[in-house]
Amino acid sequence: MIMLDVLSVSVNVYAIIPARGGSEGIPGKNLKKIDGEPLVGIAASQAVQAEEIDHAVVNSDDPDIREAAKEHDVQVMDRPKKYAQGDMMMGVDKFLNWQVSELEEQGHEIDIVVLLYPTGPLRPVDKIDETVRKVSEQEFDSALTLYEDDRYLWETEEEKTKPINYHPASRGPRQLEEWNQWVENKAVYVMTRDLLIETGCRLGGDIGYVEMSELRSVDIDTPTDLKLAKQIVEIEGKSW
Repeated sequence: MIMLDVLSVSVNVYAIIPARGGSEGIPGKNLKKIDGEPLVGIAASQAVQAEEIDHAVVNSDDPDIREAAKEHDVQVMDRPKKYAQGDMMMGVDKFLNWQVSELEEQGHEIDIVVLLYPTGPLRPVDKIDETVRKVSEQEFDSALTLYEDDRYLWETEEEKTKPINYHPASRGPRQLEEWNQWVENKAVYVMTRDLLIETGCRLGGDIGYVEMSELRSVDIDTPTDLKLAKQIVEIEGKSW
């Protein structure tokens, strides 16, 4: 366990919002709007509103995204081309390491890192704060948001298929099954600075979690995801 000494000094919590210009599923995705606000702007606004976040950084290789982020009280930065690709293994974790190191070279002191993807616009701000407190107050090394899922899962191989989390001969009501799983929704990740730098991974050590509703867990990767997110906001209202 990589312990964070939260009792002796106050901690500096930095939110990092990575917003690449390139996207295969939805071209120009991070500038697509929900209720008149681009996705990158929503993430920036959520970071600024979060009580547990001290400083927020939007990083992008795209000048239009950087310009949109300047509408909010966040630091805006460019990134090297090697971190602007979407096909690198552990690419975001490597980017986070670089970003933290770059900020520290500028004189920033960072204790806790919060990763907010622009593609998770429906996360409530209080869920950001709750996830941060898992690390800052409850001594977890990292934490993330999840939603509970009770679907019957199957895997396929060539033309065959088989269940992987239940047996058809002992099927019970889904709400009574004991195998209900939890799904990583990519809305909020929190980690100590030391865990990130020493392991190169955003998640590790003792990992805590905060539950979110499935409805608010839309991760925008396709035009259908974007349409769904817009409809949810029309019905339920904004979370930022």
